[in-house]
Amino acid sequence: MIAADTSTWIAFLQGEDGDDARLLDQALEDRQVLMVPAVLTELMSDPKLPAGVAQTLAQLPLIEIESGYWQRAGALRARVACQAP
Repeated sequence: MIAADTSTWIAFLQGEDGDDARLLDQALEDRQVLMVPAVLTELMSDPKLPAGVAQTLAQLPLIEIESGYWQRAGALRARVACQAP
C-alpha cells in the first residue's frame, strides 16, 4: 500500500509523466492506494477540480488516523528532509 502526497496527486491529475505519477498510476491499477485525509482536503479544496475526479478521490480508502498520527507524520517528514540533497 502507498499513500501519495498532494504534489504527486496534482502531477498525476495533470497527466505529468514523472516517476511519482507513474508509480501512483500503477498503485491505483493494483488497488494499493490509501488516501491521506490532509491530502484529500487539499485536493478537494481546488474549486476547479472536476466533480467526477472529486467523487473518485472520495471513494479511495482513507488512512485511519490513530493516536500519534500527526507526530509520526512530522517525524517522518523531518527524516525525509534530512536526506534531501
